[in-house]
Amino acid sequence: MNRAGFLRLACAAPLWLRHIAAGCGNPARIEPRSAAMSWLLERQSPDGAWRSDTYGAFRDGRALTPMVLSTLSSGGAAAKACQWLLDHREQLLDGYPVHLASALLECNTRFPELRPLATTARARLLALQCAGSGGWSYSPQPPTDETVPMQQANLSATAMAIDGLHAVGMTADHPVLRKAAAFIRTCQNHASGDAAFDDGGFFQLAADPSRNKAGSAGKDRHGVPRYRSYASATADGLRAMLLCGEKPDSPSVIAAVRWLRCYPEKSLPDLRYYTARSIAKTALLLPGLAPL
Repeated sequence: MNRAGFLRLACAAPLWLRHIAAGCGNPARIEPRSAAMSWLLERQSPDGAWRSDTYGAFRDGRALTPMVLSTLSSGGAAAKACQWLLDHREQLLDGYPVHLASALLECNTRFPELRPLATTARARLLALQCAGSGGWSYSPQPPTDETVPMQQANLSATAMAIDGLHAVGMTADHPVLRKAAAFIRTCQNHASGDAAFDDGGFFQLAADPSRNKAGSAGKDRHGVPRYRSYASATADGLRAMLLCGEKPDSPSVIAAVRWLRCYPEKSLPDLRYYTARSIAKTALLLPGLAPL
């Protein structure tokens, strides 16, 4: 198995199909979920972990096991995975801490035996929040200098952290999410006063042009560098806004929803699975997005 295969199934279809297939009575929707789950279960290691046999960073089980487990509901495979995670708790969050801590928190909602890990994961996410911007970065250590690329908050990591914290009951009035909301607003092309750039969509971050996958849009009439909106960032930003307390009828939310409806083709090819996952999760908060 390779990284692409795992990410396609572990991060995209199963998570969403688990929600929409139950009780829907539509075999066309249930069958893909069943096939995807079978594929994943066949690739579980005997010790309960999931590993890549292609990419070194994904071979030890830590990177993939929490993500795959977050797509399961119960059964022997899930029990073995939970035990593997508990047995390796000391090293779990050494790499990819924001994404894996978030996955562990989402797993905790269905697997109470993981509560000790959830306590550690929640504390780690709180420690990794950027003090200045209020977002989260890819840094495995608490950021100390947000001018360093790896320590700069970005929308993808921030949305992932918010997903996890919300899963264990953090509400929008918590100071952590109020700070995060301020960062999220800096990533939306909205309400800047220049209609030529304010399409309502989102980009990854304002501080580093190279990580905005859709590229630069030029400078607005105020001389501020602007970035093109794209689908995965817009779905992440929309969901994160809602979880941070933005009302569904607010101008920011309406603008983001309009962007997703008007520009579905702006899902970049190398992000199509991530985009599907993000839109699916966002549609749980705004069911009207489900047809996208």
